[in-house]
Amino acid sequence: MLKGYRGRLFDFKSDSDVSCLKEKYRFFDDGLLVIEEGKIVASGDYSQVINNLNQEIDIESFGECFILPGFIDAHVHSAQTQAIASYGNQLLDWLEGYIFPNERQFEQPEFALEHTRFFFRQLLKNGTTTAAIYPSIHDVSVEVVFDIASELNMRVITGKTWMDCNAPDFLLEDPVQSYESTQKQIEKWHEKGRLHYAITPRYAITSSPRSFELAASLLKDYPRLYLQTHVSENRQEVKVVNHHYYNYKGYLDVYDSFGLLTPRTLLGHGIYLTDIEFEKIAETKARIVHCPSSNLFLGSGLFDYHKILKYGINLAIGSDVGGGTSFSMLQNLNDAYRISALKNNTCDDNPHSFDTLAALDAFYLITLGGAKTLSLNDMIGNFDPGKEADFIVIDPLLNEVLTYRIKNADSIEDLLFALMILGDERIIKATYLMGNRVYNNNVYFEKSDA
Repeated sequence: MLKGYRGRLFDFKSDSDVSCLKEKYRFFDDGLLVIEEGKIVASGDYSQVINNLNQEIDIESFGECFILPGFIDAHVHSAQTQAIASYGNQLLDWLEGYIFPNERQFEQPEFALEHTRFFFRQLLKNGTTTAAIYPSIHDVSVEVVFDIASELNMRVITGKTWMDCNAPDFLLEDPVQSYESTQKQIEKWHEKGRLHYAITPRYAITSSPRSFELAASLLKDYPRLYLQTHVSENRQEVKVVNHHYYNYKGYLDVYDSFGLLTPRTLLGHGIYLTDIEFEKIAETKARIVHCPSSNLFLGSGLFDYHKILKYGINLAIGSDVGGGTSFSMLQNLNDAYRISALKNNTCDDNPHSFDTLAALDAFYLITLGGAKTLSLNDMIGNFDPGKEADFIVIDPLLNEVLTYRIKNADSIEDLLFALMILGDERIIKATYLMGNRVYNNNVYFEKSDA
Protein backbone atom coordinates (compact mmCIF):
# COMPACT_ATOMS: atom_id res chain seq x y z
CA MET A 1 0.00 0.00 0.00
CA LEU A 2 1.13 3.53 -0.71
CA LYS A 3 1.98 5.73 2.25
CA GLY A 4 1.18 9.44 2.19
CA TYR A 5 2.31 12.33 4.35
CA ARG A 6 0.19 15.47 4.33
CA GLY A 7 1.54 18.86 5.35
CA ARG A 8 3.19 22.00 4.00
CA LEU A 9 5.65 20.69 1.39
CA PHE A 10 8.77 22.59 0.36
CA ASP A 11 11.62 21.62 -1.95
CA PHE A 12 13.55 22.74 -5.05
CA LYS A 13 13.17 21.56 -8.63
CA SER A 14 16.02 19.42 -9.92
CA ASP A 15 17.20 22.03 -12.42
CA SER A 16 17.67 24.62 -9.67
CA ASP A 17 20.89 26.47 -9.07
CA VAL A 18 21.73 29.48 -6.95
CA SER A 19 21.06 31.88 -9.82
CA CYS A 20 17.36 31.09 -10.12
CA LEU A 21 16.02 29.83 -6.80
CA LYS A 22 13.08 32.23 -6.67
CA GLU A 23 11.71 30.57 -9.80
CA LYS A 24 12.68 27.01 -8.89
CA TYR A 25 11.31 26.29 -5.44
CA ARG A 26 8.09 24.37 -4.86
CA PHE A 27 5.79 25.14 -1.94
CA PHE A 28 2.40 23.58 -1.35
CA ASP A 29 0.52 24.93 1.64
CA ASP A 30 -1.59 21.76 1.61
CA GLY A 31 0.71 19.18 0.10
CA LEU A 32 1.05 15.43 -0.09
CA LEU A 33 4.20 13.30 -0.27
CA VAL A 34 3.56 9.76 -1.53
CA ILE A 35 6.01 6.93 -0.82
CA GLU A 36 6.27 3.27 -1.77
CA GLU A 37 9.05 0.90 -0.69
CA GLY A 38 11.31 3.72 0.40
CA LYS A 39 11.05 5.73 -2.81
CA ILE A 40 9.05 8.83 -3.68
CA VAL A 41 6.09 8.16 -5.98
CA ALA A 42 4.60 11.65 -6.14
CA SER A 43 4.45 15.00 -4.40
CA GLY A 44 2.55 18.22 -4.84
CA ASP A 45 -0.79 19.83 -4.10
CA TYR A 46 -2.88 17.46 -1.99
CA SER A 47 -6.01 17.55 -4.14
CA GLN A 48 -4.13 17.12 -7.40
CA VAL A 49 -1.98 14.25 -6.14
CA ILE A 50 -4.99 12.41 -4.69
CA ASN A 51 -6.95 12.81 -7.92
CA ASN A 52 -4.08 11.34 -9.93
CA LEU A 53 -3.65 8.25 -7.75
CA ASN A 54 -5.39 5.02 -8.67
CA GLN A 55 -4.18 3.02 -5.69
CA GLU A 56 -5.19 2.75 -2.06
CA ILE A 57 -3.14 5.04 0.17
CA ASP A 58 -2.66 5.34 3.92
CA ILE A 59 -2.25 9.04 4.80
CA GLU A 60 -0.68 10.51 7.92
CA SER A 61 -1.53 14.17 8.35
CA PHE A 62 0.88 16.61 9.96
CA GLY A 63 -1.47 19.60 9.83
CA GLU A 64 0.42 22.90 9.71
CA CYS A 65 3.83 21.22 9.95
CA PHE A 66 6.36 21.55 7.16
CA ILE A 67 7.68 18.55 5.24
CA LEU A 68 11.15 19.09 3.77
CA PRO A 69 13.86 16.90 2.25
CA GLY A 70 16.23 15.68 4.95
CA PHE A 71 19.14 17.96 5.76
CA ILE A 72 22.67 17.26 4.53
CA ASP A 73 25.65 17.79 6.85
CA ALA A 74 28.68 17.70 4.57
CA HIS A 75 31.43 17.91 7.22
CA VAL A 76 31.11 16.51 10.74
CA HIS A 77 33.40 14.56 13.10
CA SER A 78 31.99 11.45 14.77
CA ALA A 79 34.99 11.28 17.13
CA GLN A 80 34.67 14.80 18.55
CA THR A 81 31.20 15.02 20.09
CA GLN A 82 32.49 14.64 23.64
CA ALA A 83 34.82 17.61 23.12
CA ILE A 84 32.16 19.98 21.81
CA ALA A 85 32.26 23.44 23.43
CA SER A 86 35.82 23.04 24.72
CA TYR A 87 37.76 26.26 25.20
CA GLY A 88 40.79 26.22 22.97
CA ASN A 89 41.83 29.71 21.88
CA GLN A 90 42.22 28.86 18.17
CA LEU A 91 42.32 25.85 15.88
CA LEU A 92 45.77 24.33 16.44
CA ASP A 93 45.73 24.87 20.23
CA TRP A 94 42.24 23.39 20.39
CA LEU A 95 43.25 20.31 18.42
CA GLU A 96 46.25 19.64 20.65
CA GLY A 97 44.46 20.36 23.92
CA TYR A 98 41.13 18.65 23.43
CA ILE A 99 40.51 16.93 20.12
CA PHE A 100 43.54 14.70 19.78
CA PRO A 101 43.25 13.32 23.36
CA ASN A 102 39.53 12.75 22.83
CA GLU A 103 40.02 10.94 19.53
CA ARG A 104 42.58 8.65 21.16
CA GLN A 105 39.77 7.02 23.14
CA PHE A 106 38.18 5.72 19.94
CA GLU A 107 40.73 2.91 19.82
CA GLN A 108 38.52 1.25 22.47
CA PRO A 109 35.65 -0.65 20.76
CA GLU A 110 33.08 -0.17 23.52
CA PHE A 111 33.85 3.54 23.80
CA ALA A 112 33.70 3.97 20.03
CA LEU A 113 30.34 2.20 19.78
CA GLU A 114 28.72 4.08 22.66
CA HIS A 115 29.82 7.52 21.52
CA THR A 116 29.14 6.92 17.84
CA ARG A 117 25.59 5.82 18.65
CA PHE A 118 25.13 9.06 20.56
CA PHE A 119 26.52 10.94 17.55
CA PHE A 120 24.00 9.38 15.17
CA ARG A 121 21.13 10.11 17.53
CA GLN A 122 22.07 13.78 17.43
CA LEU A 123 22.08 13.77 13.64
CA LEU A 124 18.61 12.26 13.48
CA LYS A 125 17.25 14.53 16.20
CA ASN A 126 18.37 17.51 14.17
CA GLY A 127 16.86 16.32 10.90
CA THR A 128 20.14 15.30 9.26
CA THR A 129 19.61 12.36 6.92
CA THR A 130 22.90 12.42 4.97
CA ALA A 131 26.36 13.18 6.34
CA ALA A 132 30.01 13.25 5.31
CA ILE A 133 31.73 12.03 8.47
CA TYR A 134 35.31 12.14 9.78
CA PRO A 135 36.03 9.31 12.26
CA SER A 136 39.40 8.94 14.02
CA ILE A 137 42.45 7.08 12.70
CA HIS A 138 41.31 3.87 14.38
CA ASP A 139 39.76 1.12 12.28
CA VAL A 140 37.07 0.46 14.87
CA SER A 141 36.02 4.12 14.73
CA VAL A 142 35.30 3.71 11.01
CA GLU A 143 33.64 0.33 11.37
CA VAL A 144 31.09 1.51 13.93
CA VAL A 145 30.11 4.45 11.71
CA PHE A 146 29.46 2.10 8.80
CA ASP A 147 27.72 -0.45 11.04
CA ILE A 148 25.29 2.06 12.53
CA ALA A 149 24.63 3.80 9.21
CA SER A 150 23.93 0.42 7.63
CA GLU A 151 21.60 -0.50 10.48
CA LEU A 152 19.70 2.77 9.98
CA ASN A 153 19.85 2.57 6.18
CA MET A 154 21.32 6.07 6.22
CA ARG A 155 23.36 7.55 3.38
CA VAL A 156 26.83 8.47 4.61
CA ILE A 157 30.25 9.29 3.23
CA THR A 158 33.09 8.39 5.57
CA GLY A 159 36.52 6.81 5.83
CA LYS A 160 39.50 6.28 8.07
CA THR A 161 41.38 9.47 8.98
CA TRP A 162 45.03 9.42 7.92
CA MET A 163 47.72 11.08 10.05
CA ASP A 164 51.41 10.21 9.89
CA CYS A 165 53.33 13.30 11.07
CA ASN A 166 53.21 16.45 13.21
CA ALA A 167 50.76 15.09 15.77
CA PRO A 168 50.94 13.13 19.04
CA ASP A 169 52.47 9.67 18.63
CA PHE A 170 49.25 8.02 19.79
CA LEU A 171 47.45 9.30 16.67
CA LEU A 172 50.15 8.60 14.11
CA GLU A 173 50.09 5.65 11.76
CA ASP A 174 52.47 4.60 9.01
CA PRO A 175 50.88 5.59 5.69
CA VAL A 176 51.33 2.10 4.27
CA GLN A 177 49.30 0.71 7.17
CA SER A 178 46.64 3.39 6.61
CA TYR A 179 46.58 2.48 2.93
CA GLU A 180 46.18 -1.23 3.60
CA SER A 181 43.47 -0.77 6.23
CA THR A 182 41.63 1.66 3.99
CA GLN A 183 41.74 -0.68 1.00
CA LYS A 184 40.17 -3.47 3.07
CA GLN A 185 37.44 -1.11 4.27
CA ILE A 186 36.77 0.07 0.71
CA GLU A 187 36.22 -3.51 -0.43
CA LYS A 188 33.92 -4.16 2.52
CA TRP A 189 31.82 -1.00 2.57
CA HIS A 190 32.08 1.26 -0.49
CA GLU A 191 28.77 1.55 -2.34
CA LYS A 192 27.26 -1.24 -0.29
CA GLY A 193 23.70 -0.07 0.14
CA ARG A 194 23.75 3.65 0.95
CA LEU A 195 27.38 3.77 2.07
CA HIS A 196 30.25 5.59 0.39
CA TYR A 197 33.95 5.58 1.22
CA ALA A 198 36.07 8.72 1.43
CA ILE A 199 39.85 8.81 1.58
CA THR A 200 40.37 11.11 4.56
CA PRO A 201 43.80 12.69 5.03
CA ARG A 202 43.13 14.98 7.97
CA TYR A 203 44.93 17.98 6.53
CA ALA A 204 48.30 18.85 5.04
CA ILE A 205 50.02 19.45 8.39
CA THR A 206 49.57 15.84 9.53
CA SER A 207 50.11 14.26 6.11
CA SER A 208 53.43 13.41 4.49
CA PRO A 209 54.05 13.39 0.73
CA ARG A 210 54.11 9.59 0.90
CA SER A 211 50.61 9.50 2.38
CA PHE A 212 49.32 11.75 -0.40
CA GLU A 213 50.92 9.49 -3.01
CA LEU A 214 49.16 6.48 -1.53
CA ALA A 215 45.86 8.35 -1.30
CA ALA A 216 46.17 9.30 -4.96
CA SER A 217 46.80 5.68 -5.93
CA LEU A 218 43.58 4.62 -4.20
CA LEU A 219 41.64 7.31 -6.05
CA LYS A 220 43.08 5.99 -9.30
CA ASP A 221 42.19 2.38 -8.46
CA TYR A 222 38.71 3.27 -7.19
CA PRO A 223 37.53 6.30 -9.20
CA ARG A 224 34.16 6.52 -7.45
CA LEU A 225 35.75 7.15 -4.06
CA TYR A 226 35.43 10.50 -2.37
CA LEU A 227 38.29 12.40 -0.79
CA GLN A 228 37.62 14.72 2.14
CA THR A 229 40.07 16.97 3.94
CA HIS A 230 40.56 20.47 5.35
CA VAL A 231 42.02 23.49 3.62
CA SER A 232 42.82 27.09 4.60
CA GLU A 233 40.74 27.12 7.77
CA ASN A 234 42.96 29.27 9.96
CA ARG A 235 45.77 31.77 9.33
CA GLN A 236 48.23 29.94 11.58
CA GLU A 237 47.38 26.62 9.92
CA VAL A 238 48.10 28.12 6.49
CA LYS A 239 51.48 29.40 7.71
CA VAL A 240 52.42 25.98 9.10
CA VAL A 241 51.45 24.26 5.86
CA ASN A 242 53.50 26.75 3.86
CA HIS A 243 56.46 26.05 6.18
CA HIS A 244 56.25 22.26 5.84
CA TYR A 245 55.52 22.36 2.11
CA TYR A 246 57.69 25.36 1.28
CA ASN A 247 58.40 24.21 -2.27
CA TYR A 248 54.74 24.30 -3.27
CA LYS A 249 52.77 27.29 -4.54
CA GLY A 250 50.42 27.26 -1.55
CA TYR A 251 48.11 25.14 0.58
CA LEU A 252 45.80 24.02 -2.22
CA ASP A 253 48.73 23.27 -4.51
CA VAL A 254 49.84 20.55 -2.10
CA TYR A 255 46.63 18.65 -2.80
CA ASP A 256 46.58 19.52 -6.48
CA SER A 257 50.18 18.40 -7.04
CA PHE A 258 49.28 14.89 -5.92
CA GLY A 259 46.15 14.75 -8.08
CA LEU A 260 43.74 14.95 -5.17
CA LEU A 261 41.39 17.60 -6.59
CA THR A 262 38.46 15.97 -8.38
CA PRO A 263 34.66 16.47 -8.57
CA ARG A 264 34.44 14.05 -5.62
CA THR A 265 36.83 16.04 -3.41
CA LEU A 266 35.24 17.77 -0.41
CA LEU A 267 37.38 20.63 0.93
CA GLY A 268 36.36 21.76 4.39
CA HIS A 269 36.45 25.50 5.22
CA GLY A 270 38.42 27.39 2.54
CA ILE A 271 38.39 30.72 4.37
CA TYR A 272 41.82 31.90 3.21
CA LEU A 273 41.85 30.60 -0.35
CA THR A 274 43.29 33.00 -2.89
CA ASP A 275 41.62 33.90 -6.18
CA ILE A 276 44.09 31.64 -7.97
CA GLU A 277 43.10 28.80 -5.65
CA PHE A 278 39.40 29.46 -6.23
CA GLU A 279 40.10 29.30 -9.96
CA LYS A 280 41.85 25.94 -9.52
CA ILE A 281 38.92 24.55 -7.53
CA ALA A 282 36.53 25.68 -10.25
CA GLU A 283 38.77 24.17 -12.92
CA THR A 284 39.01 20.78 -11.20
CA LYS A 285 35.35 20.87 -10.10
CA ALA A 286 36.34 20.10 -6.52
CA ARG A 287 33.80 21.05 -3.84
CA ILE A 288 33.94 23.35 -0.82
CA VAL A 289 32.14 22.77 2.47
CA HIS A 290 31.45 25.90 4.53
CA CYS A 291 31.51 25.26 8.31
CA PRO A 292 30.02 28.44 9.82
CA SER A 293 29.47 27.40 13.44
CA SER A 294 33.02 26.10 13.77
CA ASN A 295 34.53 29.15 12.08
CA LEU A 296 32.80 31.46 14.55
CA PHE A 297 33.54 29.34 17.63
CA LEU A 298 37.25 28.99 16.88
CA GLY A 299 37.58 32.52 15.55
CA SER A 300 38.95 31.13 12.31
CA GLY A 301 37.63 33.84 10.02
CA LEU A 302 34.80 34.91 7.74
CA PHE A 303 34.00 32.71 4.75
CA ASP A 304 33.38 34.57 1.49
CA TYR A 305 30.17 33.14 0.02
CA HIS A 306 30.27 35.51 -2.92
CA LYS A 307 33.57 34.04 -4.10
CA ILE A 308 31.66 30.77 -4.46
CA LEU A 309 29.11 32.51 -6.66
CA LYS A 310 31.79 34.35 -8.62
CA TYR A 311 33.69 31.20 -9.53
CA GLY A 312 30.70 28.87 -9.84
CA ILE A 313 31.91 26.40 -7.22
CA ASN A 314 29.64 23.75 -5.73
CA LEU A 315 29.10 24.43 -2.02
CA ALA A 316 27.60 22.54 0.91
CA ILE A 317 27.29 23.30 4.62
CA GLY A 318 28.88 21.31 7.44
CA SER A 319 28.25 21.50 11.18
CA ASP A 320 31.88 20.52 11.84
CA VAL A 321 31.01 19.27 15.32
CA GLY A 322 33.08 19.33 17.59
CA GLY A 323 34.52 22.63 16.32
CA GLY A 324 30.96 23.50 15.50
CA THR A 325 28.75 23.85 18.54
CA SER A 326 25.45 22.61 17.12
CA PHE A 327 24.31 19.58 15.13
CA SER A 328 21.38 21.67 13.94
CA MET A 329 21.74 22.60 10.28
CA LEU A 330 19.20 25.34 10.95
CA GLN A 331 21.53 26.92 13.47
CA ASN A 332 24.43 26.48 11.08
CA LEU A 333 22.42 28.46 8.53
CA ASN A 334 21.90 31.08 11.24
CA ASP A 335 25.67 31.29 11.66
CA ALA A 336 26.23 31.32 7.89
CA TYR A 337 23.88 34.28 7.61
CA ARG A 338 25.75 36.15 10.34
CA ILE A 339 29.10 35.45 8.69
CA SER A 340 27.85 36.72 5.34
CA ALA A 341 26.57 39.88 7.02
CA LEU A 342 29.88 40.46 8.79
CA LYS A 343 31.87 39.73 5.64
CA ASN A 344 29.80 42.16 3.61
CA ASN A 345 29.71 44.97 6.11
CA THR A 346 32.97 44.95 8.06
CA CYS A 347 35.78 43.64 5.87
CA ASP A 348 38.02 46.07 4.02
CA ASP A 349 38.98 43.36 1.53
CA ASN A 350 35.42 43.14 0.23
CA PRO A 351 34.91 46.35 -1.76
CA HIS A 352 31.60 45.34 -3.28
CA SER A 353 28.21 45.48 -1.61
CA PHE A 354 26.28 42.19 -1.73
CA ASP A 355 23.11 40.92 -0.18
CA THR A 356 23.66 38.65 2.79
CA LEU A 357 22.84 34.94 2.56
CA ALA A 358 19.18 34.64 1.62
CA ALA A 359 16.85 32.00 3.03
CA LEU A 360 16.28 30.26 -0.30
CA ASP A 361 20.03 30.01 -0.90
CA ALA A 362 20.51 28.69 2.62
CA PHE A 363 17.90 25.93 2.44
CA TYR A 364 19.10 24.99 -1.03
CA LEU A 365 22.61 24.42 0.38
CA ILE A 366 21.41 21.92 3.00
CA THR A 367 19.03 20.05 0.66
CA LEU A 368 19.32 19.84 -3.13
CA GLY A 369 22.40 22.04 -3.41
CA GLY A 370 24.20 19.95 -0.82
CA ALA A 371 23.18 16.80 -2.67
CA LYS A 372 24.63 18.22 -5.90
CA THR A 373 27.86 19.09 -4.11
CA LEU A 374 28.12 15.50 -2.89
CA SER A 375 27.20 14.14 -6.36
CA LEU A 376 24.14 12.49 -4.82
CA ASN A 377 21.39 14.61 -6.38
CA ASP A 378 20.19 11.74 -8.55
CA MET A 379 19.17 9.96 -5.34
CA ILE A 380 18.36 12.58 -2.69
CA GLY A 381 17.79 16.30 -2.18
CA ASN A 382 14.21 16.89 -3.30
CA PHE A 383 10.85 15.17 -3.79
CA ASP A 384 11.14 14.09 -7.41
CA PRO A 385 9.56 10.69 -8.18
CA GLY A 386 12.04 7.85 -7.89
CA LYS A 387 14.27 9.54 -5.33
CA GLU A 388 14.91 8.08 -1.90
CA ALA A 389 12.38 9.10 0.71
CA ASP A 390 14.61 10.90 3.20
CA PHE A 391 12.52 13.67 4.71
CA ILE A 392 11.79 15.55 7.90
CA VAL A 393 8.77 17.10 9.57
CA ILE A 394 9.21 20.55 11.11
CA ASP A 395 6.72 21.81 13.69
CA PRO A 396 7.19 25.53 14.45
CA LEU A 397 4.68 25.25 17.29
CA LEU A 398 7.37 23.48 19.33
CA ASN A 399 9.17 26.84 19.64
CA GLU A 400 7.00 29.55 21.18
CA VAL A 401 9.02 32.51 19.91
CA LEU A 402 9.16 31.08 16.40
CA THR A 403 5.41 30.46 16.45
CA TYR A 404 4.83 34.07 17.46
CA ARG A 405 7.21 35.35 14.78
CA ILE A 406 5.83 33.46 11.78
CA LYS A 407 2.30 34.69 12.37
CA ASN A 408 3.49 37.79 10.55
CA ALA A 409 5.44 36.01 7.78
CA ASP A 410 4.37 37.50 4.46
CA SER A 411 6.20 35.16 2.07
CA ILE A 412 7.82 31.75 1.94
CA GLU A 413 11.22 33.47 2.03
CA ASP A 414 10.29 35.31 5.21
CA LEU A 415 8.98 32.12 6.78
CA LEU A 416 12.11 30.13 5.91
CA PHE A 417 14.32 32.91 7.20
CA ALA A 418 12.55 32.80 10.56
CA LEU A 419 12.98 29.01 10.65
CA MET A 420 16.73 29.22 10.09
CA ILE A 421 17.32 32.02 12.59
CA LEU A 422 15.06 30.82 15.40
CA GLY A 423 14.79 27.10 14.68
CA ASP A 424 16.86 24.25 16.12
CA GLU A 425 16.41 20.60 17.10
CA ARG A 426 13.32 21.45 19.16
CA ILE A 427 11.21 21.96 16.03
CA ILE A 428 12.24 18.70 14.32
CA LYS A 429 9.14 16.62 14.92
CA ALA A 430 10.16 13.55 12.91
CA THR A 431 12.95 12.21 10.71
CA TYR A 432 12.53 9.54 8.02
CA LEU A 433 15.14 7.48 6.16
CA MET A 434 13.93 5.68 3.03
CA GLY A 435 10.40 6.16 4.29
CA ASN A 436 11.15 4.62 7.69
CA ARG A 437 10.61 6.78 10.74
CA VAL A 438 13.83 6.81 12.77
CA TYR A 439 13.08 9.74 15.08
CA ASN A 440 9.83 11.17 16.43
CA ASN A 441 9.39 13.66 19.27
CA ASN A 442 12.52 12.63 21.20
CA VAL A 443 11.91 8.93 20.57
CA TYR A 444 14.42 7.01 18.43
CA PHE A 445 13.49 3.96 16.42
CA GLU A 446 15.49 1.07 15.12
CA LYS A 447 14.96 0.41 11.44
CA SER A 448 12.72 -2.59 12.16
CA ASP A 449 10.40 -0.51 14.35
CA ALA A 450 9.62 2.13 11.75
